Amino acid sequence: MLKIGVIGYGDRIAGMVRLMSTFDIPFKVIAISDPRSDEIRKSNDAFVQETTFYDTADELLSDETLDGVMVGTRCRLHAEMACKVAPANIPLFLEKPVATSFEQLRLLEASFKAVSTPVMVSFPLRISPIATTVKQIIDSEQVGSIEHVVAFNDVPYGAVYFDAWYRDYCEVGGLFLQKATHDFDYITYLLGDKPKWICAMNSQLVYGGDKPRDLKCRNCDEQISCPESPFNLFYMRSEGMRVNQSDWRLCVFSKGLKNEDSGNAILEYENGVQVSYSQNFFARHQAARRGARLYGYKGTIEFDWYKNQIKIYGHHRPKVETIEFTGKQSHFGGDVELCRDFLLLMQGKISSRTPLQAGMLSALTCLWARESAEKRMFCEIRMP
Repeated sequence: MLKIGVIGYGDRIAGMVRLMSTFDIPFKVIAISDPRSDEIRKSNDAFVQETTFYDTADELLSDETLDGVMVGTRCRLHAEMACKVAPANIPLFLEKPVATSFEQLRLLEASFKAVSTPVMVSFPLRISPIATTVKQIIDSEQVGSIEHVVAFNDVPYGAVYFDAWYRDYCEVGGLFLQKATHDFDYITYLLGDKPKWICAMNSQLVYGGDKPRDLKCRNCDEQISCPESPFNLFYMRSEGMRVNQSDWRLCVFSKGLKNEDSGNAILEYENGVQVSYSQNFFARHQAARRGARLYGYKGTIEFDWYKNQIKIYGHHRPKVETIEFTGKQSHFGGDVELCRDFLLLMQGKISSRTPLQAGMLSALTCLWARESAEKRMFCEIRMP
């Protein structure tokens, strides 16, 4: 029986624990450190009914003998909690982004310098079936070496970064860190190279405004006219029974919001390959897409996780191959892979496919994207 400790038992980690239980590998969440301990205790979560709760991560780590730790706190605490786990030298599952500042990255680097036990960063896209299949196609040289990439992420649920706790810029560090950390990671994985230079821009042209920052939808007198009201999310946009969100949802047009609602970056990798990337947070419904076009001399690979599809376009013959994937799973099947990997990692049977070094490089790239956008300059991707 594998014994797991959790630091920050939010919806994300709770969902991963449920998914891990579908594998025939016995485990138990024996300890949790979370400021919401009383709320979690009173929940109907079957996986925490016999769990010991601690006030701090330090107490948990000192009192328990564990086979693994999962860190699922809010983003600004990921690095701090990971550094607390490091001396225990036990397998760690760490939510992304692994850091929200250059200082945190330096602390992570120093804390894990002598740690031999593997770390798994929550990067489900890189190990999803579509990404691993694209990697196999690239490695087969079917389209030749990849010389150019255009990547995109049009987020159909983008309002969550403006109507709930994600709106707090101090918690998330901006939406390059929150979203592009996945995309920069899978692009780096597919190219098998490191990014060297970046320039980026972002903007907030849709969300934000002059409404009170603490205004909740339930207290607003524009329920009928506002396209973002829970009333119209249900009536006009057919987004389920989201009218119930009026109990907690904050106004997306309020003052003080700093998260961008669109962003763009151009990267140059060490081998000279150029990548353009864009992310958008107000596209909806069938406008959703996430994936890339990767260009080789012999052909182009195009994939989109929302379409569950890969297309391979031949350049020297008029030929198109299509690979269709079926089924709908969380993070496009990547979460199943993460759960399987962490269970086997704790048993010492595999190495990490999403190591800390990948998480740090992605966070570093995102931080320089943020720096570039703020200062309007090209930036070298390096540890400052």
